[in-house]
This record gives sequence, structure tokens and C-alpha cells, in this order.
Amino acid sequence: EALLLLLDVGPSMHSVLPEIEKVCSMLVQKKLIYNKYDEVGIILFGTEDTDNELTTEVGGYQHVVVLKNIKVVDGDIVEALQQLPRGTTDGDCIHK
Repeated sequence: EALLLLLDVGPSMHSVLPEIEKVCSMLVQKKLIYNKYDEVGIILFGTEDTDNELTTEVGGYQHVVVLKNIKVVDGDIVEALQQLPRGTTDGDCIHK
């Protein structure tokens, strides 16, 4: 089973990001314990930076970062979810 977390870290979400960090890291910790072969990935939008393959290949998709590619769940993913960056732009995960 694979889980891809798409998380808005833009300014409008800053007030709830601590709760999102907590819930998502608990979800992934549960997978780490009970479903250790499941795969998890994390994509952030609303970030200051841009780091994703589509930007390089076709352009657009600004302020979207692939924080963790889909891979077998591990402690690095949990740690990344506990320290999400606070973005500086409004995110849009649908449009280029």
C-alpha cells in the first residue's frame, strides 16, 4: 500500500500546521509499526522554494516541493513530518 501526503504549508495554514504535523507523524508511525512495508511520500505546496520534476520537464508547478519521494516507510519520513517548513505563498496543488 502506498500513501502520498499532499500538504499545504502556505501562510493560510500556519495556524494549524502543528496539528497537521502531529496527526500525519502519528499516522506514519503507525504504518512503521504495523505496516512496515507500506510506502509513503510527501509533497508540499505553498513553499517558498520549488523542487519537483514537472517544473524541470514542462515548467510551471511553482512553490511545490517533493519533500520525500515515495519509498518504504522509515523514521526519516516521521522526522520530516514533525518539522514541516512554513511556506510563504498560497499553495495550489491543482493548477500549474
